[in-house]
Parts: sequence; C-alpha cells; structure tokens
Amino acid sequence: MSTRVSSPRIRRSALVGLLATGCDLGALVFGVEALHLAPRSVTPFALALGISIQFVGNKLFAFRDRSPAWLRQAMLFLAVEAAGYAANLALFGFFSTRSSVPYPILRLVIGSLVYFGVCLPLWTRIFGKPEGNGTTIPSVRS
Repeated sequence: MSTRVSSPRIRRSALVGLLATGCDLGALVFGVEALHLAPRSVTPFALALGISIQFVGNKLFAFRDRSPAWLRQAMLFLAVEAAGYAANLALFGFFSTRSSVPYPILRLVIGSLVYFGVCLPLWTRIFGKPEGNGTTIPSVRS
C-alpha cells in the first residue's frame, strides 16, 4: 500500500498550510502588536489555531477524506501535531534568542521546515488513500 504524497495533494495541502499559516501569523502579530504580549507567550495559542485549520483543511480538502473516522483521525493527527508543535516551540525558542531574524520570518522558516519535514509525510498515513482504489488507509486495531 502506497502512502506517497501525490503532487495534487501536496498543492492542496500547501494551500491549506498557507491559510493556516496566515491565521497563525495573524494571531501571533495581533498578540504581539495589539495586546503587547511576548512572541514566545503568544506562539502556543497561534499554533493551536493553525493546527485546527490544518486538521479540517487537510482531511476535507487536501486529502479529500470523507471517512466518518473523525475522532480516530483527530487523535492520530494530534499525535503528529504534538511532535510538530514541540519542534516549532523548541526551534522558535532556540533561534529567537540567537538570531536577529524578525519573528514572523523566523516562524515562517521554522514552520515550513516542520510542515514539510515532519507533518505532511505523517498526515499521509492518517488521511492518505492508496493509489487507484479510492479507499482510506485502514486503521490498525489492537
């Protein structure tokens, strides 16, 4: 069974990622500029917003997954996102104190690395469909 990410899925997921990133960055900038909060304190909330958009957008739009397994997929998605969230927080925390790169640019670079290097390949195992037959990847049951 193939879990390869196809080009149309990459494009659709990238569009979802752009929307989620825009909302994430918008929340970050709003928190910093309008609410006068530190970027590191706003980042967890901004990322949570982006993660929510990622789940719904990738399930319904990018992978066109119409299975009723929302809860199971959400739990698997959250496990992947926990790793991505931790990587984003750790990398942002590390580089924000050691770099003069403006925080929105830094978040874009770090978010892109985590997105394409960690999250997208693993989401394919959650939402992906084998090439050709249009069925979802079966769940593993204990």
